[in-house]
Amino acid sequence: MTENEFYTNLLNLPNILVDSVLLKDNKIIISCHISTKEGKCINCPKTTTSINQYTNRTLQDLSIVGKEVRLEIRIPQFYCKICNCYFTQELDFADSHKSYTHRQSKWIFELCNQQPFTEVGALVNLSNVTVQNIYFEQAEKLVKVKERFANVRKIGIDEIAHRKGKGDFCCVLTDLERGIELDILPNRKKETIISYFKALGSTVCEQIQVVSCDIWDTYIAVAKECFPNAEITLDRFHIVKALNESLDDVRKSLRKTYKNVKEYKKLKWILYKQPQKCNEEQRILLSNAFIQSPTLHQIYIQRNRFNDIYDQAKNAEQMTTLLTTWTEQAEKLEQPILNKFIKTVRNRMKYIASYANTHVTNAATEGLNNLIRHVKRISFGMPNFEHLRLRVLLRSS
Repeated sequence: MTENEFYTNLLNLPNILVDSVLLKDNKIIISCHISTKEGKCINCPKTTTSINQYTNRTLQDLSIVGKEVRLEIRIPQFYCKICNCYFTQELDFADSHKSYTHRQSKWIFELCNQQPFTEVGALVNLSNVTVQNIYFEQAEKLVKVKERFANVRKIGIDEIAHRKGKGDFCCVLTDLERGIELDILPNRKKETIISYFKALGSTVCEQIQVVSCDIWDTYIAVAKECFPNAEITLDRFHIVKALNESLDDVRKSLRKTYKNVKEYKKLKWILYKQPQKCNEEQRILLSNAFIQSPTLHQIYIQRNRFNDIYDQAKNAEQMTTLLTTWTEQAEKLEQPILNKFIKTVRNRMKYIASYANTHVTNAATEGLNNLIRHVKRISFGMPNFEHLRLRVLLRSS
C-alpha cells in the first residue's frame, strides 16, 4: 500500500482520492481530488461528463495525532449542453459554503456540550463565533420537539427568569414522568402558550392526563383550554410555600419589633421544618418563641395541620372536606395575615384537592430549572433566547 492509498483509506471519504500529503507547521495538508468524472445537472435530471474547469476547496477535518488536518480538494465544474448550465460537484461530507467537514462539525458540537464556545474555539483553532454557529446548526437538526411530546401523559408548567431582574421570564414545559425538558417558550403569556399547544395538534393535547403548575391563573386557564382530558393539580410546594410565607411574615414582624428577644433569632428555618424532624434544642427554641408570641404559635399549628391534610387525604373529595374544615378553623383565628392564603385555598380548592388523586408535583420541573441556570452560568449568560433553548433541550433528553 502506498502512502497516498493509506491516507485515502484513513480519510474514508466517498469518492475522494489522496494525491499528496504535506506536513507544514502544526498542520497536515492533504491534497486530493474527486474520483467521479460525471455529474448530475442541477436544472435537469441528465448526467454530463463535460468538465469546464476545476476549482479548489479547503476544508478542516478531524485532527490526527494532535495536528490540524486541512483537505485541499480539486473539484470539477461541469457543463450541461442540454440546458446550457454550469454547476460544481457537491460534496457528500460537507455543506456548501462551509469550511469544515460534517464529522468535524459533529466533533465540535460534542465539545461544546461540555465547555464554553471560547474554549472549544481555542482547541480547534476557530473563532468562538464560528464554533457557536456550528453548535446551533447541529442543535437545530437534533432537537425534534414533536417527538419529545410523543406519549407524554403528565406535564409540568413553570417559569424561570431568562435575564434576572429584568422581568423577563421563560415558560418551561416538563415531562414529569421522564424528568426531561419538553420545550422552553420565550415568555409565559397566555396567548403564547395556547398558540404553542394548538400548533402541536389535538393528538398531543388530548393525551395529557395531568397538568401540574403553580398558583398563577394563566397556567390554569391554559390547561383548561388546551387539555380537555387532563386533571389540573396545583403544585404542593408552591401552595405550602405561600402558607410558609405568611408564617415568616409574623416572624419578621416579631424580629423587627423585639430585636433583643433571643428566641426570635435563627428561627426561620426551624419554623419551616416538620415538628418530628426538629431536635431537642430546636424544640426548646420553638417552645420559648411560642410563649413569647401566641400568634406565631397559632399560625405554626395551622401550617402543620395543612401539611397533614396532604398526607391524610385518600382522594380529592376527602381532601376538599379537610381543606374546607381547615379554612373555617383558620378564619376563626382572626389573623389578617392568613386572609390572603385562606382566599387562595377557597378559590382554587378544586385544583389543590386534585393532588390526592394524582400525587403529582412539579418537583422535576424545579430540579430541571437548575439545568437552565447551569447552562447560563457556563455560557456566561445567554441573551439569545433561542440559543439558550436549544442548548438546554439538547442536554435534557
